[in-house]
Amino acid sequence: MSRFLPVANGRLFVSFDESHLLSELTWPYVGLENHVGGNGFRLGLFFSGKFVWVNSSHIRKRRYRSAVMVSEASLFFPELGGLECVLTDWVDLDIDVHFRRVELINSPADNETVTFFFHQNFSISHQDIGDTAMYLPQQEALLHYKDQRYFLVGALMESPGRAVENAMFEYACGSRHGNREGTWRDAEDGSLGGNPIAQGTVDSVFSVMLKPEKQNKPFSVLTICGTSQSEVLSTYAKVKRKTPERSLSQTSGFWKLWITSHPLASQAIPSEWIRLYETSLFLIRTHMGKSGSIVAAIDSVSLNYSRDTYSYLWPRDGALIAHALDKAGLGDLSRRFYELLPTLICEEGFLAHKYHPNLSIGSSWHPSGVVGAPAYPIQEDETALCIWALWEHFKKYRDLDSIRPIFQGFVLPAARFMAKFRNPATGLPLPSYDLWEERAGVSTHTAATVYGGLKAAASFSTGFGDPSEARYFEQAAIEVKEGILRYLLNETTGCFYRGLVLGKDGETFPDPTPDASMYALFEYGVLPLQDIRLIRTMDWLFESLWTPGPIGGVARYSNDHYYRSGDHQPSNPWVISTLWMARWFMRSTPSPLESAQVMSLLSWVFERAGGSGMLPEQVDPVTGDRLSVSPLVWSHAEWVITLMELDSISQVEPHPWEGNL
Repeated sequence: MSRFLPVANGRLFVSFDESHLLSELTWPYVGLENHVGGNGFRLGLFFSGKFVWVNSSHIRKRRYRSAVMVSEASLFFPELGGLECVLTDWVDLDIDVHFRRVELINSPADNETVTFFFHQNFSISHQDIGDTAMYLPQQEALLHYKDQRYFLVGALMESPGRAVENAMFEYACGSRHGNREGTWRDAEDGSLGGNPIAQGTVDSVFSVMLKPEKQNKPFSVLTICGTSQSEVLSTYAKVKRKTPERSLSQTSGFWKLWITSHPLASQAIPSEWIRLYETSLFLIRTHMGKSGSIVAAIDSVSLNYSRDTYSYLWPRDGALIAHALDKAGLGDLSRRFYELLPTLICEEGFLAHKYHPNLSIGSSWHPSGVVGAPAYPIQEDETALCIWALWEHFKKYRDLDSIRPIFQGFVLPAARFMAKFRNPATGLPLPSYDLWEERAGVSTHTAATVYGGLKAAASFSTGFGDPSEARYFEQAAIEVKEGILRYLLNETTGCFYRGLVLGKDGETFPDPTPDASMYALFEYGVLPLQDIRLIRTMDWLFESLWTPGPIGGVARYSNDHYYRSGDHQPSNPWVISTLWMARWFMRSTPSPLESAQVMSLLSWVFERAGGSGMLPEQVDPVTGDRLSVSPLVWSHAEWVITLMELDSISQVEPHPWEGNL
């Protein structure tokens, strides 16, 4: 099941499931402590003697409001006489509060009462042991807490010219363990029992009753996060003074100013693609913590696959996401990520596999130092790409004072490691793990990124007045390139190998599998676009990796088993590999906006976003269903990079290739 339309403020992150029910809530670090973990907070309605829980069939439309990080979902209930309502969700910029505004669109016939039921299903700090749910009569609110994590839930209704009013009508707290399904069952007769407290594995429900005279007034449900009861009570008082309506206005104003501050310039790019570009920037921002940490995805459904999540900072993902921010003109945000790098690099000079949002080292499955494994448990492209992306950032912003400490604390030790961590016989990097985190060896992608990283380090060293370091890094880059052309090129086919796979006895042998990651040969400057070996390789990749059948799209490599339904089904197409191929055709086509190939690939990606604008990692090649996590921030970052490049190319006349044809 996918996640949709996250809203966040750098500390509090909230996203929703296919029924637009709150299913992920992480705080105080984006992505670290998940206090819902996919359980889902139910929403029910009682009208004219009938009760219904909201499900995906009730969703008519959902998307971010235009140019604003505020999600909006329209719901329709045919079983309740055609009732309609709109749910508007946002997170306050200044205080850690999630708001859900509920507006009844059509008043029911015969002036009957409509009652909404809101269910809370917290599993505080990843687990549901030892939680407490209780009713606070003075505040007319519910409180869930454990240790130093407190969540106050309330409901407020605003009236013009008057202070906000508490809107909570009835409540109940109860247990959901053993043979007890949960207190949500208490709501299904349209009334709640009023149990004031429960402990252990608990949930709670409250109702808001709209009598005929109040059915034209929206109300807001709020979830306040804090480390103590006094803190959440103090915040609740602030919310009442500020009012939800003012919070919505301030939040909308900020995000509209933010997203429109760096617009795409081309008038030829379809408006719906630009809308997805804006959504992609929101997706990146929601997954970025105040410290600069950027998590790959927040989707508890992935626990079902491996009992682990995507809620980590992968340096590779972080570098490419920061690069997308740079391309979009948001260097103040990307700089937060780059400034983390000196604190993350280890003594040897490389970055770890991945990190928690609080920057502690994350889980890994990479063995090292044993027979048949690399010397270090790393993916060297992660270190290399961070140097490359930082140089691209510096070329655009020239923020010398900010970059110098990063150069000293990260670029120099990392580049020294990469220059040294090579096979003297081939010039290539020594074995590490590939970008797909599956194979040990010397992948063409890793070698290309090391080349790009060393070239960037040489440029930095020249600029900072260290010619000896510059010469050292430049020579190492030359030797890496020579190794790529000599040892990673299949002389028989004229195409590049995916890489050299590390065998059990330490030997390496060529891997001829077509792999979309070989786009790195042009992306990081190893070969010019006109090189016949590159052209032949990219043509072969497109022919080999295009997914047969009704869905299409580009697979990441042949015979990929990750989330694959069966051995007889094609490999799943990925958003990022399709965008890599689109960028190849963009760069090798004189007029990309007039190219059917380019437009077809970009249209394929746009269609994968659906009406909500959420891009998955991969899709089913037969049904088109989203697979693995959705949304994946890397997918959205690649869309931003691609559209920014298309925007730039469409304004350049003649095309860079035209003078060389």
